[in-house]
Amino acid sequence: MKYLVVVTLLCLIPSGAASQNRSVEAEVDRYLAPYIQMKDFSGTVLIAKDGKILVRKGYGMANYELGIPNNPQTKFHIASLSKTFTAAAIVLLQKQGLVSFDDPLSKFLPDFPNSDKIKISHLLTHSSGVPDFYALPEYEELKTKPMTLSDWIALLKTKPLDFEPGKQSSYSNSGYALLGLIIEKVSSKSYEQFLRERIFAPLKMEHTGIWDDSRIITNRASGYDPWIDEAGLINTPFYDKSVLFGSGSLYSTVDDLFAWYESIHAARLFGMDSLPGPYGWGQRKRFKRDLIEQGGNDPGFVSNLSAYLKDDVCIIVLGNVRTGAIDKIKDDLGAIVFKEKYELPVARKTVAVDPKTFRDYVGQYEVSPKLIMTVRTDGQYLYLKGTGGYFLPLEPLSETRYFYRQFYVPIVFDRDKEGRVNQLLWAGQYPFKKIGK
Repeated sequence: MKYLVVVTLLCLIPSGAASQNRSVEAEVDRYLAPYIQMKDFSGTVLIAKDGKILVRKGYGMANYELGIPNNPQTKFHIASLSKTFTAAAIVLLQKQGLVSFDDPLSKFLPDFPNSDKIKISHLLTHSSGVPDFYALPEYEELKTKPMTLSDWIALLKTKPLDFEPGKQSSYSNSGYALLGLIIEKVSSKSYEQFLRERIFAPLKMEHTGIWDDSRIITNRASGYDPWIDEAGLINTPFYDKSVLFGSGSLYSTVDDLFAWYESIHAARLFGMDSLPGPYGWGQRKRFKRDLIEQGGNDPGFVSNLSAYLKDDVCIIVLGNVRTGAIDKIKDDLGAIVFKEKYELPVARKTVAVDPKTFRDYVGQYEVSPKLIMTVRTDGQYLYLKGTGGYFLPLEPLSETRYFYRQFYVPIVFDRDKEGRVNQLLWAGQYPFKKIGK
């Protein structure tokens, strides 16, 4: 009897690993609480170290209208995190000897302008000079119209290169669309079929596929954007998804993406070290540790996978509220795992501002010739959008200082000596000149 009591008591004592897991999860819960309160984050988080999951949990709602909470099975649009799969598909074709990173685009798409100058490696590393779809002046008008990929490529063919291939670097979703077309041409399979047969099926990623508004996708999260009202959110406006091909067209879950991380860490499909660069990923240093990561940001959704391969630490954040909070969240979750310093977020306090003041701020502000910020008012609130984007609210922190949730930065309106608004300060420090109403 005494023996049974001792065994029972021992069974009730948590193991060190289980205790650590609960400790990390409690710290993550505490950290995320203000973001959830402000409706700046809603989604699912997975954190793993040495192959053991420390946190695997949903926060907020997958659908606010129906009151359906997020959970680890919730499927999110992962936006540009899709690029890691497109790049991997090219690597698999290269391993078969079907393509070379030095192959010119003309070998596959001979009718594309300047294709003899553009190498596959240029497309993989955003150094091709091919203009980004979202920077095209026509994008704002076309984004809500029924378009095909062929329509977008035809438009792209009419545009000059932004720079000579290999001479500069500029993020280009269009370049990854071209890589998607190369995958289809070389494999004689659709982009989706190739990924499913060569990546998703072997890794048992059964809950990953093409994001399509018309398909029935079980456990799909609804996408939201920030707003000023009691709900604090709006349903993301419709836009045509054909533009996402190859660059941002996938959905997934935290479990499937953890399988993706583990395959990379174990070099199951190919070794990252054998490549000239971490194609499809960004190479970073954080907390004096090496990592590769890729994030995504499209209307209604955000995503990030941070892979500390040497430390065997994986941090996955998928969200269905499009705010820039994810950039802080993914870094601070790393700080929690590595026991580094970080600051707990504090809920913002907005103030009442006389709407008449907003009229002075209305106008266009130049970031660059291809990127213009536009500010407008409806007589009650102030809104801002970038080229090709949507008008989203600016939350007043003072008469001159506002908070832009989409990019999670303060916006300050500045006046000249005559009292006229002449610029806005992005993040409170980068001046964008006012160029007109």
